[in-house]
Amino acid sequence: ANLAGANLTGANLAGANLTRSYLTGANLAGANLARSYLDGAYLAGANLDGAYLTGANLTGANLAGANLDGANLAGNRPILQIGPIGSRCAYLVSYITDAGIKVRAGCFFGSIEEFEAACAKTHGDNDHGKEYAAAVAMIRAHAAIWTPRVVA
Repeated sequence: ANLAGANLTGANLAGANLTRSYLTGANLAGANLARSYLDGAYLAGANLDGAYLTGANLTGANLAGANLDGANLAGNRPILQIGPIGSRCAYLVSYITDAGIKVRAGCFFGSIEEFEAACAKTHGDNDHGKEYAAAVAMIRAHAAIWTPRVVA
């Protein structure tokens, strides 16, 4: 679907299949996108302020320049997008999930530990490896702040 620039403020799109949709510049402020399929969606410059994205599939979504202020991504756990960086000069996105930190970088999607291992194998201590290592440190610091604490 081509919804570029569409005003979808407050829309209820829970569970919607928006795979590979073109939503650049769309206004999705306050929209309910829970459990929606946004994999491969182009959300560059979209306004997602206050959008409810818990359980949404954002695998491969382009969020460059998107406004995620106040977006509820995973029970008040925001994503962290860094970039463009690395050998592909692309965005690296981390997600805080109940199963730990997940990382998307190009075609890679997995745990932060798997990402570190893949970077060490592919880049070692070259400039890209150092840049990814710095990003991992930032992701871990971000997750330490935003991971919900269990109170006994």
